[in-house]
Amino acid sequence: MYRAVLVALSAIALSAPALGQEPTAQAERVQTAIETWLQQRTEVEGVTGIAAYVSLGPAGPAIEAFAGTTGRASDDPPVDQDTLFGMGSTSKSFAAAIILKLEAQGLLSLDDTIAKWLPQYPAWGDVNIRRLLNMTSGIPNYSETEFIARAWVEEPKRNLTAEELVQVAYPTGTDDLPVTTGYHYSNTNYILAGMIAAKATGTTYPDLVQELIIKAHGLHSTFYSSGTYPPEVVGRLAHGYFENTACAEYQPPDCKQSWNQPLIGRDIREDSTSWMQAAGGAVSNARDVSRWMRAVFEGRVVPPKQQAEWLQMVSTKTGEPISDISPEDPQGFALGLVQGLLPDGQGWFYQGTTLGYRTLYVWFKADNVLVTVQTNSQPNDEVSKLHEAASAIHAALKEQ
Repeated sequence: MYRAVLVALSAIALSAPALGQEPTAQAERVQTAIETWLQQRTEVEGVTGIAAYVSLGPAGPAIEAFAGTTGRASDDPPVDQDTLFGMGSTSKSFAAAIILKLEAQGLLSLDDTIAKWLPQYPAWGDVNIRRLLNMTSGIPNYSETEFIARAWVEEPKRNLTAEELVQVAYPTGTDDLPVTTGYHYSNTNYILAGMIAAKATGTTYPDLVQELIIKAHGLHSTFYSSGTYPPEVVGRLAHGYFENTACAEYQPPDCKQSWNQPLIGRDIREDSTSWMQAAGGAVSNARDVSRWMRAVFEGRVVPPKQQAEWLQMVSTKTGEPISDISPEDPQGFALGLVQGLLPDGQGWFYQGTTLGYRTLYVWFKADNVLVTVQTNSQPNDEVSKLHEAASAIHAALKEQ
């Protein structure tokens, strides 16, 4: 439930946009597309606004579009370029980038084990960093537990430590969470990766994000905190609304009511993000998300050896390594990145879903078009249709 939604993008048809069209006409159609999406999805998804950034190439041109307001109050301002949204698990790419940068510096290796860096967790000692980042470790997901649900509901401003998060999932011999094989999405993997990065450098994970990601790549509207954000950042955040009635992964199969029922309808903008940390705690705007993902896919973040490792995938069906996706294996998970088989080709995408926010990027590889959309609610997965906004934007680009 509280994991990245690896959205089914089969509804998005890849087709080369008519880049030679008059830019104003394209921008107007993109604006109409997101306004239409917002009008159709406001009630069912509980959203009030949407931001979009369309990158038509590494050096431009680009289109920005905004619709709606930052919240449900009558005096909430419109969404604009300064509005921030939670990145959720799209910022797992930060953790992967940091690990790969440290490998390039000779400070660690993807083949290093938890036993080497975090010997306090012997039950997971033989799991290597690569398996953490590609979600094949078998380690349970702390964010699907009753402990985290109670923290959200009862102590929303509590600043949890990374160690507290990991301890929720660590086996003690009583009431242990289920171990998995193959591919299984677990936020615990990325908390552990962040802890390893900090141990290898003697630097806090927030400082690593600031120096190696935000400053290094000019992300002027991107922020990362392992706890509560300061007022100047919170003031730029859209209000974020929790509307998800689904039961958590570790509730009984016959669950009738989610542990998170008291959260329904709540604005979580001022709540602590400490429960996410390296698993997805950053906030940003669509422009910066697009700038960052362009740098990732164009190989401007890490050296070629690490870039190749970054893009190595496992099948989300089997957990086995795959060199490419196919109709039999239509989706591959790399290191904090996802590739999917779309109707007219392959594309990289990721939807980060967190309490109150969703951020989705889609890199249409054949066109070299990157679409980023953000909005301010977390509904049930089955009614979350942010990918339809990306689809509508892409369709708007190719209209004549």
